[in-house]
Amino acid sequence: MFQGEFSNNMDEKGRVSIPAAFRDALKTCHADTNIVITRSHNSPNLIAYPMREWKRLLGRVDGMQPSKQVAAFRRAVIGSAQEYTPDRQGRVLLPQVLRDHAKLSRSSHFIGTGEIFEIWDSESWAKQLDADLMLLQDFELGF
Repeated sequence: MFQGEFSNNMDEKGRVSIPAAFRDALKTCHADTNIVITRSHNSPNLIAYPMREWKRLLGRVDGMQPSKQVAAFRRAVIGSAQEYTPDRQGRVLLPQVLRDHAKLSRSSHFIGTGEIFEIWDSESWAKQLDADLMLLQDFELGF
């Protein structure tokens, strides 16, 4: 559903524009443009979930055995989640706490990863992409 790589600038108020291709995917595949944006638990970026995927994640977390890691995930990821309805220009206002986690500056990258998409600072994304490509040098899909 979400695929591709897009670059957008964040304005001085902290608003970023969701790429048109992602907004279209939200409308056609989910019939709902609402998304939940939260911090990633394992890298300096944000993750955007369509409402259906967010509810699915919450259900999976609710079904897990209580542990320190589950409690930490609830606090760090669920606790920072914000629900958004993009405005007419497709923009959302990211709170400072989320911008700080992702080290977002003016230039941001949107990366489609299937059922969700990620929001990265452009410099952080370039480093992550280099690391990912190195990791994939010997990777075979098996078909």
